[in-house]
Amino acid sequence: MAALKSVIDSSEPAKIIAVGDITTCNLIESGILPDICIVDHLTCRAAVSDEVVRRIRHPAFTEISVDNPAGSITLELVTRMADAMQSGGHTRIFVRGEEDLAVMPAVVLAPPSSIVIYGQPSSGCVLISVTPEKKREIQKLLNQMEYTSDDDTLWRMLNED
Repeated sequence: MAALKSVIDSSEPAKIIAVGDITTCNLIESGILPDICIVDHLTCRAAVSDEVVRRIRHPAFTEISVDNPAGSITLELVTRMADAMQSGGHTRIFVRGEEDLAVMPAVVLAPPSSIVIYGQPSSGCVLISVTPEKKREIQKLLNQMEYTSDDDTLWRMLNED
């Protein structure tokens, strides 16, 4: 985590977005308060400890709850993420369901020079530097996914330049 803190300190990111309970907890314990964290109180599909839940409920966060079933990216999740990106404060998005795929819209919605950090179980953290090229790469992946709604709002939100 010291190496990650050094990268964050030296890059002065526009936004720091954390996806995952353990990742968020580790960042906070290292003195890094993400601008946005997206959590579901699970890790590897098992409940996180009460201590982790307590630590990720930092008083600086405005709390928002959304529904997002496993294996999905819902309009509600993306809308709340977009709102949080515009906010000047710190936002904690609690997902009822699963937040694993939230990394993808986080990269697309984040301002350039932001960083998105997520956990890779048994390996550590992955840091994505948000660039126009990375946004396009993720948009291509998102466009290969199946949209389950007739409402094209979600598709449009994730394909804006």
